[in-house]
Amino acid sequence: MRLAQAVGINTAEVSILPAGARRAICVLRYDRRVSRSNQLQRLHQEDFAQANGVPPARKYERGTLPGPDLATLLATSRHLPPKDAISLLDQFIFNILVANTDAHAKNYSLLIHIGGEVRLAPLYDVSCALPWPRVVQHFAQNIAGKKRRPGDVDARHWDAIARASNLRPADVRKRVQELVDGFVAQRVEVTEAVAVLAGDASGYVEQAAELIEGNALRIGGRLRSPRA
Repeated sequence: MRLAQAVGINTAEVSILPAGARRAICVLRYDRRVSRSNQLQRLHQEDFAQANGVPPARKYERGTLPGPDLATLLATSRHLPPKDAISLLDQFIFNILVANTDAHAKNYSLLIHIGGEVRLAPLYDVSCALPWPRVVQHFAQNIAGKKRRPGDVDARHWDAIARASNLRPADVRKRVQELVDGFVAQRVEVTEAVAVLAGDASGYVEQAAELIEGNALRIGGRLRSPRA
């Protein structure tokens, strides 16, 4: 999430804090605001399962009861201003680059502000499967019609995502490359900043950062040479 912030993606503020003998990831609530009268107000939020009329148990496309596929999630951008629709694509790209295989329908949300304005919620739930081989290694949504691992994604898959978003494939590939370049430029600084947080797990941040950068570079290297 700190890396997402560093490359320009709107992301919830996050830190690591000690909690007794344990460590906890703490995310600042973004669905609250303080009114002019100093009262705490809730902002209505709907995750993409809710927004598409799907119950929580069907948040996974390949669940016992199938949930929203990638095209459905991307089509949710029809409720958003054009700038936020592009930001949604950034969130999808980011989750693929960092190997967030648990990015299901409830990991993306809309915020409905007082007055009815609908905006994309910040990125708020990101994990990386690469350091954990026993964690599910396939993405939550099929890409180009099949379940895929982070190492599978190449140019033709981005083209499929572009078509599902009604965008030009060349524009999507360009944005993928920009985010990959951002990862490389920001990786050391972000790693150092997270590594000094109270409660950090020694060694894990460095390992995760290296694996994420390697995955992003591998995907970036395939943008012009799709595999069979």
